[in-house]
Amino acid sequence: MRPSGGSQSRVSVVIPTRNRIDKLARCLDSVCDSDYRQTEVIVVDDASDRPVGDTLSSRFPNVNFIRNDHRRLLSCSRNAGAAAASGEFLFFLDDDNVLAKDAIRLLAETLDSSDRVAVSSPVIYYLGRPDVVWTSYISRSPLPGFYALHTDVPASSAATFSFHNSFMVKKRVFDELHGFDCAEFPVRFAEVDFAHRLNSQGYVAVLNPHAKDWHDLGWALAHVESKRAYYTERNRMIVIKRYYPRNAFRFYCCCLLPFLTAYYLLHHPLSSSDGRLKTASSFLKGVVSGLTTDARTSAFMEASTH
Repeated sequence: MRPSGGSQSRVSVVIPTRNRIDKLARCLDSVCDSDYRQTEVIVVDDASDRPVGDTLSSRFPNVNFIRNDHRRLLSCSRNAGAAAASGEFLFFLDDDNVLAKDAIRLLAETLDSSDRVAVSSPVIYYLGRPDVVWTSYISRSPLPGFYALHTDVPASSAATFSFHNSFMVKKRVFDELHGFDCAEFPVRFAEVDFAHRLNSQGYVAVLNPHAKDWHDLGWALAHVESKRAYYTERNRMIVIKRYYPRNAFRFYCCCLLPFLTAYYLLHHPLSSSDGRLKTASSFLKGVVSGLTTDARTSAFMEASTH
């Protein structure tokens, strides 16, 4: 806990991006308008077709633009930003978000309030309907591998099991847990996997109900590319194998997976941005991988628990 009256903790804002210049610029405008001054901003360009630094560095001269030499997806991009960060706190922020002016300050104050609190997250609203909550806190569902996104806003700080899209974490804890698992969770369920490891080490995540963030999330079907479709159910299965009893995985395979497979084989091809057949095939390959991957004995998990 930081002593009362001490200097502010330095916050490193890490923003992964790919081919979304306009949304990134809007996000950076909101970050730069923050009332919290002890910040640095790191944009990780995940091999965009045109380097984002070439377009935005003159407009945002104080932002550190780094670029992946090939596409590495979300978790690896976040880890790359964390490796370049100098702050005591890491604020992971997706590029399609807009922050309230006081959001960074409020989240940092939450982390400063307790040694046990390792993550703080804001209430996330729809950008298109700014008074409608998309997610406040997240809890574990009775169904294995499922997590409930709540929309009620508590009057004061509340525990949240997981987090996504925008959240702040103490860098020492992030390093202690070896960051995000890029090998198994390059996208989808990476935050859930991190939350399970965080919880197992006795740390907690907290929602600050006064910190606000607006997510540019559409109300129609989201576009899904084949590369991301692969991880849709694969990663849920890996989470279940790692963190749930073995009978939970059997229940999932017998009772839930057939229905989920049918649903996503309809949803993802209809929403595909790079071909319906390719997306359906990629999804099915991910299901097979999830069924056959031995997630309990990975080198990453061994490192994370020592």
